[in-house]
Amino acid sequence: MSTTSDQTIFLTTDLTARGDRPMDRAIQLAKARGAKLVVFHVLEKGRHDSEAVQAASAEIAMDLASYDMEAEIIVERGDVVSQIIEHAEATKAAMIVAGVARIGRLGDLVMGTQLERIVHHSPLPVLIAKNRATTEYERLVAASDFSSPSAYAIEQGCTLFPEQQTHIINAFHVPFEGFLHSDKVTEEFRTEQHLQIAKFMEGLKIPAGTRKDLTYSVEYGDTCSVVQQAIKNRHTDLAVIGTHGTSGFRANMMGSMARALITYLPCDILAVRQPAK
Repeated sequence: MSTTSDQTIFLTTDLTARGDRPMDRAIQLAKARGAKLVVFHVLEKGRHDSEAVQAASAEIAMDLASYDMEAEIIVERGDVVSQIIEHAEATKAAMIVAGVARIGRLGDLVMGTQLERIVHHSPLPVLIAKNRATTEYERLVAASDFSSPSAYAIEQGCTLFPEQQTHIINAFHVPFEGFLHSDKVTEEFRTEQHLQIAKFMEGLKIPAGTRKDLTYSVEYGDTCSVVQQAIKNRHTDLAVIGTHGTSGFRANMMGSMARALITYLPCDILAVRQPAK
């Protein structure tokens, strides 16, 4: 397969019906960029024979044929998360493309433990495809709390998607607002947040050609609601989320806010973990 760039898109699939959306997106990205596509599958426990490997490879090849797309197909055994990360790094992938685990009772998209572990441990950005890839991404929204992880995520998002319009949004609350709440106090905090986000923007390490397309805003309210409204208003198709870079497996390993945004935002998500220093 000939490519016009040295970029690699790494798609991980569990070969279930819900895998059509990440495959759609991975193929769209690979075709648009002239990039190499790697499709990776880890066999279920107990299915380690050569026939299982051949069957999985054949199923992936059949799916690719329907897209008229060539790719390197890799089928492995072992721990799903460690195998995905190890092989994605080995292929020098620009990003890992994955899907959500399932649809919840209320129609929300459930990440699942394996995807959460991938997002938490992967040194590569993880693109979580929730929607069918009918078009290329056009607009990005990045949630920022002015932290180092959020800055790193925005920098990675602008590097991977340099031609897309990117809007950075910060949501704020007034501390002790039950006691201090007034329009004057709220506006004072809004002014302070504007000063902080302007300083934050200046410190971002992003390509010069991308910075001119960056916009930002500060909104009062809880982060999930504010970001959801921004996505709706701006017809956004990709959100960029920074996650914590801590080690170890903990219940709050990604941070509750990152998990909530990944779970409830309606668009695709680029989740980026800042590597430990």
